[in-house]
Amino acid sequence: MAGGLTLAQLATPERVQKLRRGAIPAVAVLSFLLFLLFTFPYEMIGRRMEAEAKRAGADLTIGSIGGYGLFGVRARDVRLRPASSGGEPAPELRFARVDVSPDLFALLLRRTSFAFRLEGYGGTARGHAALSNDPKFPGIQSLELTSSDLDLHALPLKELTGVDASGRATLQVDTSSLQPPEGARGSLSVSGRQLAVTGGTVSGFSLPRATLGDLDLSMTIDRGVARLDRAQARGGDLDLEADGSVRLRALLGLSQADLHVRLRPNDRWLNENAFVKGALGLAQNARQSDGSYVFSFTGPLSRLNSRPGR
Repeated sequence: MAGGLTLAQLATPERVQKLRRGAIPAVAVLSFLLFLLFTFPYEMIGRRMEAEAKRAGADLTIGSIGGYGLFGVRARDVRLRPASSGGEPAPELRFARVDVSPDLFALLLRRTSFAFRLEGYGGTARGHAALSNDPKFPGIQSLELTSSDLDLHALPLKELTGVDASGRATLQVDTSSLQPPEGARGSLSVSGRQLAVTGGTVSGFSLPRATLGDLDLSMTIDRGVARLDRAQARGGDLDLEADGSVRLRALLGLSQADLHVRLRPNDRWLNENAFVKGALGLAQNARQSDGSYVFSFTGPLSRLNSRPGR
């Protein structure tokens, strides 16, 4: 070939030997990575995770576990019952699949953070979390999470709140700091569609069925105080609005609330629920000039005190 090397000149024994020597390290590295992926003791890690959760007071079971990507872990049929801070056991959380990918650079700095993806309750959630390095404030230091199309009927809402619900919801969390709780910062938003209360009991009172329509809620957290910027439900048997704040504590149930809820039931629903109509008739201090009713809720979240009016 004029002006260059011919194929025969390129394929000399010396040049071929150099190419082989350069390829051997790459093949060795690839072989080592494949060896790790196929022989890594994921099942042993899964059992260790279950044991560590038990030591922390939680109950964790993993159906199966294996590799995900180069350094991630994928677990299936995951069930977690968090440690309870009170007398009643915490509700069990179930996920069809959990993917976790650790941040390698953070590990080099002796920090623990990871990306994750969850499948369960009819929807998916993905995000990023970092754990606290301060032994005085263990737990999650920061959290980013976006979930979509969650089935409220499948979620353990009754165990958490005593309320049965239906509908679909989307959740978005963006918190730059959660520890210590008194300095927490971030935001939270929830939107829902075709929401309804289908039963349940609150403070010994049996809840009637009621449609709530569409929900729009947004909250800002600054210096440990979560403030409701917007909270309303429209298009159902009840129109609801809420405002106020919650001062966060390390134990969520001890967080101090100062909340005000305004509800406006439509006449048809009110006439179908004579008990509710009678109870509202007795709460004259709650009735407003526009026909709505306002109630205030104060005290720790675990045992809120209620009163009519603001």
